[in-house]
Amino acid sequence: MWLDEQRLIQRLVPRLLRFRQTNFYRIIQRTLMLTFPFILIGTFSQIIQLTVLTKTGFIASIFHLSKWVPYYRYLHYPFDSLTTLTLNGVAVVAAFGAAKYHAKLNQRDDQLAGLTAAIALLIVAYQYTNQNQIGVFNTLLIGTNGLTGALIVGGLTGLFFKWFSKPVPAQSSPHTADILTRTFSSLLPMALILVLAVLVSLALNWLMIITYSAESWSAFQKYATTSHSLWLTFGMAVVTLLLEILGLAGPYQERLVTNSATMTANLNYALTHHSAYHVPYPYTANTLYHAFGTFGGTGMLLALVIAIYIGSNNHNYHVVARWSLLPALFNSNGPLLTGLPVLYNPIYLIPFVLVPVVNMGLAALAIGFHWIPPVVYPVPVGTPGPLIAFIGTNGNVVALLLGIVDLALSVVIYLPFMRLAETIVQAAQAQVGGEVGGAKHV
Repeated sequence: MWLDEQRLIQRLVPRLLRFRQTNFYRIIQRTLMLTFPFILIGTFSQIIQLTVLTKTGFIASIFHLSKWVPYYRYLHYPFDSLTTLTLNGVAVVAAFGAAKYHAKLNQRDDQLAGLTAAIALLIVAYQYTNQNQIGVFNTLLIGTNGLTGALIVGGLTGLFFKWFSKPVPAQSSPHTADILTRTFSSLLPMALILVLAVLVSLALNWLMIITYSAESWSAFQKYATTSHSLWLTFGMAVVTLLLEILGLAGPYQERLVTNSATMTANLNYALTHHSAYHVPYPYTANTLYHAFGTFGGTGMLLALVIAIYIGSNNHNYHVVARWSLLPALFNSNGPLLTGLPVLYNPIYLIPFVLVPVVNMGLAALAIGFHWIPPVVYPVPVGTPGPLIAFIGTNGNVVALLLGIVDLALSVVIYLPFMRLAETIVQAAQAQVGGEVGGAKHV
């Protein structure tokens, strides 16, 4: 079995290595690395905000913090601001980085390209409102779900600078005249991108006014998350996972509200009959996807963190895993998505989708055979992934054991893909070292 895995890895390495060496992949990887510290800081701030400084948070509920901590009701304000300005604005950083690295590869003014892309994304994300004529920024476009759009804006800005501006010298002069020359040579691509951004923004606002797309998406998400069809639940889970690894928002990305129709019906049944085994809606996003398929966030990336600890020899992998462990325990996958990275990485596509679906399948079988009751009871905000099913079933030990089995199985599935990714990194480093050594030798 191990030899077969090694042969498959050796066969895939050359093809994936060629993809890794493309400028397209390099720009994406460097851009994600640029966003990583902002996402890491924002994630830790969000964990504190949800688990400690929210009355219904996991840690706040255990220690009853709101009853004895002075000024508890005001402590969340700075963390709200920090979370909003990092996680809900990180796509602006991504647009800056994508344009900067693209322009730099083509010897264009990378600083102006980056700033132009950041402003262009803000223009695109600006939504006009009728209240006091003050608009707002759409966080779906400038937050963590806007990374794909930011890469598109940054890449397009880099192309415009390549087509419509002149190359800049490698060693540019600090004199004001030379800086002005570089600025004026970049005015045309800057103007074209900003005008294009204004047109796209107007088109998006018109589309939202005509079709009420925001309300339509909310209605679709509500329908998907409140459905009790087993096949639709699995289908929406797969759609969410595919969209998430592409940096987009899926219907199951946000945790369900506690007053949805299916959850209320299940909870009322359990309270009335003193049992949750025969609730009317046993197969929903809450009972399957959120309870058993999101340990460590979408893609069950807590298993990947453990796989790195077990089987990786890469120092950088271990550094990212150490910083991502606490967020993963509280179901935040942002640091691992951008730090490893998992986003846009074809190697992790299969386990990212397969692992949650397998765990949901095991949970569905366990519920169907009445080995465990469905998750129907409210769970504190920010509850660690492996404890969600245990608390949500009112302390069912079998549900806790099933969660542990799911996590162990997930680690086994992630391990070979992690080894493949690590082998490709080693091959790329060896190739770079060989080229440098050869150049020195010559």
